[in-house]
Amino acid sequence: MIKLSKRTPFNYFRISIQWLILILLIYLLVRPFFDKNYTADFEAYCPFGGMQALSGYFVSNSLACSMTTLQIAMGLALIVGILLLGKLFCSYVCPIGTFTEWIGKMGRRLRINFTLTGYTDRALRILKYALLFFTFYFTVSSSELFCRKFDPYYATFSGFSADVVILYAAIALFFVIAGSFFIRQFWCKYLCPLGAVTNIFVNFIAFAIITAIYLLLILVFKITISWVWYLATVCFCGFLLESLRMKGWIFPPMKITRDDETCTHCRRCDKACPMAIAVSQTTKVNHMDCHLCGDCITACPEKNRLTINHHRWQWLPPMAVIILIAFAIIISSSHEVPTISLRWGTPAQLGKAAIYQQSGLKNIKCFGSSTSFAEQMKDVKGVLGVETFVKHHSVKIFFDPLQTNATEIKKAIFTPVATILKEPGQNIRQLSVVELRINNFFDANDEFFLNTRLSQNQAIFGIETEFGEPVLARIYFNSSAIGLPGIQKLIEAPEVTYTIENTSITEKTNFRIAKENLTTSTLPVDEFYKRMFTPFDESFNNYDSYSSGNLAVYGITLPEIIYPDKARWLPYLESHLSNDEGIVRFQTLMEGNVAMAKIYFVKAKTNENNIRKALNAPKLTVFYQGGETKQYDNPYHFN
Repeated sequence: MIKLSKRTPFNYFRISIQWLILILLIYLLVRPFFDKNYTADFEAYCPFGGMQALSGYFVSNSLACSMTTLQIAMGLALIVGILLLGKLFCSYVCPIGTFTEWIGKMGRRLRINFTLTGYTDRALRILKYALLFFTFYFTVSSSELFCRKFDPYYATFSGFSADVVILYAAIALFFVIAGSFFIRQFWCKYLCPLGAVTNIFVNFIAFAIITAIYLLLILVFKITISWVWYLATVCFCGFLLESLRMKGWIFPPMKITRDDETCTHCRRCDKACPMAIAVSQTTKVNHMDCHLCGDCITACPEKNRLTINHHRWQWLPPMAVIILIAFAIIISSSHEVPTISLRWGTPAQLGKAAIYQQSGLKNIKCFGSSTSFAEQMKDVKGVLGVETFVKHHSVKIFFDPLQTNATEIKKAIFTPVATILKEPGQNIRQLSVVELRINNFFDANDEFFLNTRLSQNQAIFGIETEFGEPVLARIYFNSSAIGLPGIQKLIEAPEVTYTIENTSITEKTNFRIAKENLTTSTLPVDEFYKRMFTPFDESFNNYDSYSSGNLAVYGITLPEIIYPDKARWLPYLESHLSNDEGIVRFQTLMEGNVAMAKIYFVKAKTNENNIRKALNAPKLTVFYQGGETKQYDNPYHFN
């Protein structure tokens, strides 16, 4: 009789990669405590996010959120791994899979963890396909990753960020922890949408047939079929094939193989399998749940009884994981898929289009900011299309060289500002002004960084910028407290530090003053306020339909609005006032040295008492497109 050790040996190949992934995640969690400027990106290598982003790109030529080519490359590497070897990501990389597997082992030691079988096992598998459908549907429809709302991994490591819906994530975490504790791999088998994706590609032939039919109908027969029907068909057929067959067709070609003639039938392999597959009852493991983890091979006490395709290739899956990840990183570093790729010019115009490229645009950081940039460019005469690249904060602009040029496009990208950084003291009657030109000044982020740095010096009161190459800037300051060398040192400092929500953030900057003789002039404080003030004027509620005889004007001083932090609330105040149908126009202006607000109203519909009541409301009621209404604390104080 052969005496077998009760202790199952370690699969060092697999556990080493699992621990390496966990150590990297711990590093991402801990580093911000020591490096305040570091922001961890827990989705940087997410293949599931990449798959969603790529699907959205096929449908709408835009990538979801801040997804880049790296995530897409990781998703494609995962698919290649499935087709060649098996579900390697689930086995070696996925932190949720590792966590739930370890939880399940604890449950089995306490003898409270069991394996679902039969119809219950097969029926519950529809849940992950339903979750897959809704995840892709909402992601592609909105270009925002829907999985962020419930993903237990993202919720845990992001600290339940604003993207997470706490209820959804709490339910998911419950099933991850409690479900896996009592039911073997509950999350992976029944709820994981990425698990559904991997099983769809295990049945790759069916997926290819459905895709080919869909493309044939829409491209050849010109039948209009929504991508939603294609998605639903793929998900439903994926569930049917998994629940009815529980094994794949052809793919992956690599399988766990067992030598039945020399096998001792000790069933160590069955006990070691994380997915509870009966390895000892087959000569080739073709089960849908097999991850090619190799634990059964490690557990087998007899040498060469369990192999991969009858070869001692246990090293092959972990080596493939490393190669595929490295390949994805290399490919993504040399190729970048645009976050959005939009064209509104005609094919004839685009055939003759020139291209302007600009990098260093720090405000190009996600799908939303990219879309805003595209809308801005649509208003520029001669611009035919836009591509943005979030990873490198760059843009590619297609334009008609007969209608515009690179200089005009740069001017359209640049937004001039006039900002009061602080109010001069009452004893200051004259300000000094210096005009200078700044290199490496591109967008609103650069403006924020420079304004922040200058505002930290008590002797600098304001900055005004105009487009130029380099950008022209006027800085208003107290020359008795700071001189030109001090201003130049502030502007050219290599970094700027600021605080958001009690968190100190430091950003690198590279501003350089163009070499020229700087001279100063003086300006009365009254003229400073007039020059820096930005008027606001909006009409609504059919203002143009009323004659001047039907209207009256209610005027009030509003000195707070000379400051940017209060001026930004003016559109909210305008929306709030528009709730009164008798109010038809809201305007701000400077009268002398005083900022004023003028409210135009229809005398037959409202009166000054109603206006004062609206102005002094503790909350501003703001209406958004689509009918959404929000309330904000009133930031203004009216006399």
